[in-house]
Amino acid sequence: CFSLQGCQVQGVWGKDMKVLCYLVGLSRVPWSLPVMVVNLDLSQNKFSDLQAKDFHNLSRLQVLNVSQNKISTIDSHTFSNQDRLELLNLTKNRLTDLSSSMFTGLSSLTTLLLSHNSITNIEPHAFSSMKNLRMIDLASNKLQTLDSMHAVFMLKTLERLQIGDNGLHNFLTKDLRGTLMNLTKLDISRNPLSEIDMTSNVFQNLHSLDTSYVGGGHSITWFFKDPCFLNALKNLMLSGVNMKPAELSGLIRGLSCSSLENIQLNYLNLTDSDNLVEQICSFQPNLTFLQLRGNNFTGLKEDVFKNCTSLTHLDLSMNNFQEVSKLTFKHLHFLQVLSLAYNKLFIVSDDIVQMPSLQMLDLSYNNIEDIFMNQSASASKLTNLNLVGNQLIKLYSSSQFQALSRLVELQIGKNVLLEISAPFSPALVMLKSLELRKNKLTAIKKYTFVNLTALQTLNLVANQIESIEAGAFDGLSNLETLLIASNNIGSPLLEKGIFNGLTSLKELQIFSNYISYASTEKLKRPPFLQLKSLQICTLNSQAHTGLLHLPANFFEGLISVKRIHAGNLAITTL
Repeated sequence: CFSLQGCQVQGVWGKDMKVLCYLVGLSRVPWSLPVMVVNLDLSQNKFSDLQAKDFHNLSRLQVLNVSQNKISTIDSHTFSNQDRLELLNLTKNRLTDLSSSMFTGLSSLTTLLLSHNSITNIEPHAFSSMKNLRMIDLASNKLQTLDSMHAVFMLKTLERLQIGDNGLHNFLTKDLRGTLMNLTKLDISRNPLSEIDMTSNVFQNLHSLDTSYVGGGHSITWFFKDPCFLNALKNLMLSGVNMKPAELSGLIRGLSCSSLENIQLNYLNLTDSDNLVEQICSFQPNLTFLQLRGNNFTGLKEDVFKNCTSLTHLDLSMNNFQEVSKLTFKHLHFLQVLSLAYNKLFIVSDDIVQMPSLQMLDLSYNNIEDIFMNQSASASKLTNLNLVGNQLIKLYSSSQFQALSRLVELQIGKNVLLEISAPFSPALVMLKSLELRKNKLTAIKKYTFVNLTALQTLNLVANQIESIEAGAFDGLSNLETLLIASNNIGSPLLEKGIFNGLTSLKELQIFSNYISYASTEKLKRPPFLQLKSLQICTLNSQAHTGLLHLPANFFEGLISVKRIHAGNLAITTL
């Protein structure tokens, strides 16, 4: 890596060369760019136009990023020598018109990103030279009619099209004069549509249709001449649309030729009494993903999912549930991911973790005060448990997580934990990541983590820890990252051998504590003496008087260290 006129050049002088010139205040393309460059990033500069000479010598370009500039014009034949270019990013500029000669030469282009401009007009042959174009992003422009996008709909190779947030009022397939036979993904979200009319069979291969937040708060009408016009559809996004439950039910029922796998129904003010979930499961029994986030559910009937037995992912976050039971999900034998985040749960039945296929359970940001999952571990396949943002006060028993023998990640941050009074369960032999940040812990007792022999990351940031007993980190021979920043740790604590046994530790963050010394005199017991594998040590911003004096042997033992961050310490003597 070396510098070139304010830019960074990475990679060998050949096929992998990347030139990074983003955010360097350029108003013109640098003339001295290496001709072998393959990937060029000119984003976040001050270009107002692109000229024909700018890229003439860069015939090997495959990726060009000129996003987040002020480009309003692109000269004809600017890209005439870029027949190898595969991706062109013009996002967030000031383009208003796409001329017929603007993209001449881009015969290999597969991805064209034009979102967040002010495009109102696309000339009929603007994309005619792009014989391999697979994806166009035209979201957030001003293309208010399908007729203004005629050139797009003539692209027979197109597979993905994003035209959301353009001010479209109607989406009528009869207005499409081309046939997008290869289109698999269409995004028309956030347009003020009043009507979606499927009266011609132009989307035979469409797999994904995003209509989220269409209508602009007004009602929207769907019309199908033949429900089998969307027979390949697998993913349907309906979040935030202004449709009544009966209308949503009718729409999904009408897609009788489609075997939907993913339906998103977020932020629709749905309630328990709507019975929409039962109806959807009845109409589309092959669903694997169902999102119901941000509605007004307070409870679900015992058999609500009895026809959705193929579900693997279920999102019920941001509703008003106060309690749930395994019985609600008893038919979901293949469910792997369940989110109940941002509800009002105060208790969770421990049998929920015994769901036969459940691997990830998100219970974050509820009102849970106690958790006790100690049933037989034989059936639990849970690998990730998120309890962040609850009201847990104390971890009082080694049996609390005894049922979770396959757990890999446990998050208990942002609770109100005052104490961990017993070691974590011996059953947690596979746990690799434990987060306890932003609690109110003041002390870590001996053997607290002794059973967590596979742990690799321990996050204790932003507690009130001032005491760590010798042996507190016993058992953590595989720990690689220890984060204990923003606590009340003082110098005397460091000299008690608290890091002994951390033979695999590679990163230690201990910034924003209370480490200070009166002189540079050698310490009897250097704090990091046993950390032979440590590579990164972060000590920044010690409170009180700060780390004014650094003992002569403070870093003794750090034979593998690569970086020491010691900024904002006001050190006067070393």
